[in-house]
Amino acid sequence: MSQRSVFVDDTVLDINHIPPRLLHREPELRFLNNIFRFIIDTPYEMSQRAVIIGGVGSGKTALAQRFGRDLEEEAKRRRVKAKYIHVNCREVRGSLFMALNRAVRRLRPNFPDRGFSADELLATLMRILDEDDLQLVLGLDEVDALIEKEGGDAIYNLSRVQEERLEGPRRLSIICISKDAEAFQGLDRSTLSTLQRNIIRMSEYTQPQLVDILLSRAEAAYRPGAVSEELIGFMADLAASESGDARYGIDLLLTAGRYADTDYSQEVHPEHVRKAASTLFSVISPGDLRQLSRHELLALLGIARHFRHSTEPHATTGEAELAYQVACEEAGEQPRGHTQYWKYLNRLSALDAVSTKLDTSERGRTQLISLMKIPAESLEQEVTRVLEEG
Repeated sequence: MSQRSVFVDDTVLDINHIPPRLLHREPELRFLNNIFRFIIDTPYEMSQRAVIIGGVGSGKTALAQRFGRDLEEEAKRRRVKAKYIHVNCREVRGSLFMALNRAVRRLRPNFPDRGFSADELLATLMRILDEDDLQLVLGLDEVDALIEKEGGDAIYNLSRVQEERLEGPRRLSIICISKDAEAFQGLDRSTLSTLQRNIIRMSEYTQPQLVDILLSRAEAAYRPGAVSEELIGFMADLAASESGDARYGIDLLLTAGRYADTDYSQEVHPEHVRKAASTLFSVISPGDLRQLSRHELLALLGIARHFRHSTEPHATTGEAELAYQVACEEAGEQPRGHTQYWKYLNRLSALDAVSTKLDTSERGRTQLISLMKIPAESLEQEVTRVLEEG
C-alpha cells in the first residue's frame, strides 16, 4: 500500500543536525564568537579556553557546533586557516588517547589507531597544526567523562601545551562542554584558572521558547499542514516538563511523525505524540493504577476514552467530567459531584497520570486536561483491566 509520508525531510530532526539559526541562544553564540574572534582578526597571536555548562537538551552541543561551522566559514572568507573539531568524550570512553586520536584522524585520515601514547598524540597533533599552518578549536563534549577517567592531568596538558611553545604561533584552543559545573571541582587550581575566565551557562528553555524551536524544526521537516501549531504547543508542554529539554521535544517530533506514517495518517495527532512519549520515557504502571480508588479509576477511564476519539491535545474539565459520568453509568456507579471530581483530578495529576493547566483567554479561565505520556488506547486497556480485577 503506497503512502505519502508526513515528512519532507526528517534529517533536520536528527541529533547531529545543526540548525542554520540557534533560536534563543543568540547571545551565547555572540559571546562565544567574541571569545575566539582573535582567530580571525589576529591569527596565531594567542590561544583561548572556554566552558559551556547546561542541562540535557539546553542546546550546548548545538551552540558549540554552530560556532565551529560559523568559524570555519568566516575563516574561509577571510583566507585564514582555522578548523573546529568536536569530540564527545563519553563516546570515546573518557580516554584522552582516543579523543586525541579522533582529532588527529580528522586531519590525517590514514593515521594509525594505535602505537602511540596520549602525550605522543598531543605532540603529533601540534606538529600537524604546524605543518598545515592551522589554528584549531577542539570541542570536548561531555568532558566530565574525560575528567572522571583521566583526572585533571588531561585538561592541564591540553590547556598548557601552548605555554611550552612560547616562541611559536598559537594554534590550539579548547572548549569544554559539561552538564554540571561540579565536573570541574576536582581540578587543581592552576588548571581551573585557565578555564573559569570564559564560562557560558545555558539556562533551561521556557515553554514559549520550545514552541519556537519545535515550530522551526517542524516547518523544515514536515509537509505543510501535517502538524498543527496546537500540537507543537502540546509537545512543547511535554519538553518543558522535562526541564526544558529541547532534544526531548525534537525526538517527540520525529517519533510522533513515524507513528503517523505507520497509521497511514496524513496528519500527526495527539495520540501519536502520546505514543512517542511513552517510548521515550517511562509511563504510569499497573502498580500505580492499583493505588487509585474505584472512582479515581473511572475518572481516568473517562479521560482515556475522551482522548481516544478526540484529535485535540487538551480537554476542558466539563468534557472530562461528562466522560467520567458516562463511565460511571456503564459501571453501575453513581457519579460523584463536581467538587469531588476536582479531587479526583488533583490525585491523578499528582500521580502524573494526567496533566492540568489553567488557560486564560477572552472567554475567561478554563482548566485544560491532557494525557501527556501514555497513549489513550493503552491507558484505557490498563484501567479497564484494573477495574475488572476489583
